[in-house]
Amino acid sequence: MSEFSEMHDVLIVGAGPVGLALATELAMRGHSVFVAERNDRTGVQPRAKTTNVRSMTHMRRWGLAGEIRKRAPLREGFRRRVRFATGLFGHDIHYFDNAFCAEPARDDRFPENAEFIPQYIVEGVLHDHAAAHPLITLSMGTRFDGFTQDDQGVTAQLADVETGATRRVRARYMVGADGGRSAVRDQLEIAMRGDFDMVSFVTLILRIPGLVDDPELNEALFHWIIDPAAPSILGPMDKADLWYWSKAAPRSEPSDTETMLDFVRSNIGKPYEVEVLARDDWTVHGILADRYREGRVFLAGDACHLHSPFGGHGMNQGIGDAVDLGWKLAAALEGWGGEALLDSYQFERRQMHEHILRTASENVATLSDFFAAPDLMADSEAGIRARATCADAIETAKAPEFHSLGLVLGFRYEGSAINAEEPGPLPPLSVTEYTPSARPGFIAPHAWRADGTSLYDSFGLGYALLRLGPSDAALEKGLLDAATEIGLPLTVVSAAEPDLRALYGADYALVRPDQHIAWRGDSLDSPRELLDRLRGQPVVPA
Repeated sequence: MSEFSEMHDVLIVGAGPVGLALATELAMRGHSVFVAERNDRTGVQPRAKTTNVRSMTHMRRWGLAGEIRKRAPLREGFRRRVRFATGLFGHDIHYFDNAFCAEPARDDRFPENAEFIPQYIVEGVLHDHAAAHPLITLSMGTRFDGFTQDDQGVTAQLADVETGATRRVRARYMVGADGGRSAVRDQLEIAMRGDFDMVSFVTLILRIPGLVDDPELNEALFHWIIDPAAPSILGPMDKADLWYWSKAAPRSEPSDTETMLDFVRSNIGKPYEVEVLARDDWTVHGILADRYREGRVFLAGDACHLHSPFGGHGMNQGIGDAVDLGWKLAAALEGWGGEALLDSYQFERRQMHEHILRTASENVATLSDFFAAPDLMADSEAGIRARATCADAIETAKAPEFHSLGLVLGFRYEGSAINAEEPGPLPPLSVTEYTPSARPGFIAPHAWRADGTSLYDSFGLGYALLRLGPSDAALEKGLLDAATEIGLPLTVVSAAEPDLRALYGADYALVRPDQHIAWRGDSLDSPRELLDRLRGQPVVPA
């Protein structure tokens, strides 16, 4: 391959949060990455504003959680809640406190609370980390013009956006993380399909000096305005005077910016000066790619799934894709992962994407105008009764949007070929209620250990065999010997604390590199057969 000036383990097209997260995951595992991004900087639109508990756990793994907290815009003590009201200074209707589990308090169920932070700031943290990492080549202002692939790798044609200078980059694998209009997906001729009715929105980025400090303002992450004449959502962004405002685009009414500003002023209800800094018109989709892989080329993030952002799942799902694909690509690059392991990326992640698409579609079906009713705005007994009725409807319809820990942490990979099988029916999946489970396919239950550390911090980069009960020397030696023979990274973690044994329901649990459970049990007869299954290689009975 000497004809290529650049050789890398993985080429990533797209330097949004998904592409940068994948680069971070791979570099952490010792693999070289080239990232090509058409733009010369990260975005400025607040498409995502919540980094959920699962994504913050990954930030912790990458050593970036502290920097995310440092750059988060909210001042200390800011209430992490969602407010429904008739206006910014109108009647309160309902609150969802600790929305998205974002309150900064220790919780037994996860090591990191969610963080309210615009996507472009998250991108900035990941960008700075990638730019400083010796294994990551970050090429901004670089256009992707196409690729060819063979049995050994992928060759991409790239061009400098400003000068037009071309280059070819060779990698063993390539990932399209280049968004909903993915050029990588287009060349693969992979269709996006779905039956969700699209909804269009107008979002304005506003400068409103002094508003955030108004003593009559009930602070919240999001203010859902239930005003029949001007239903909308607005809230603070990353500066004291910076706000976002969003409204479903009227289909038969004017949607020019001045008309939208009239709605904004009506929502505020006080004579504040309002300046429009940017406008973003966007459309909600509910579609999935027909497939996520073609040979040595993979799709991740919006390149393979698009859905409503209501519920805060979009960017977080992309980060989850990056983690899942990252450790599996690393396994293939290191020689211990088989083709079935790479195939499991689509099998496992698509399950999650289908669940997210369904719940996100349900969330967008109940916007502010859905709850509008006669007498809602009235300063009267009738108004009080109308707002109470509205509050009940909001609690029923919107709890899955703002209290979705059951979906975020309770999701499981069902029937995956790279997990051990366990008999018995699975518990039902609840969007709102999270019940920890150590069955194969589930996220490993979290716990704070007796010394105050997170159990997750002991897992490491490879597989972790948790010793939760009495030590079984033969079992441990059998697994370690088999892992050494095939090159699979495996460490034994002593976690023999009574509460942990009860939480996991077995003396041993094998945790995958992505913190999902691969196997659990009290004994093991054929360690090599188990590991062959987990790494996606044909199982050869002993």
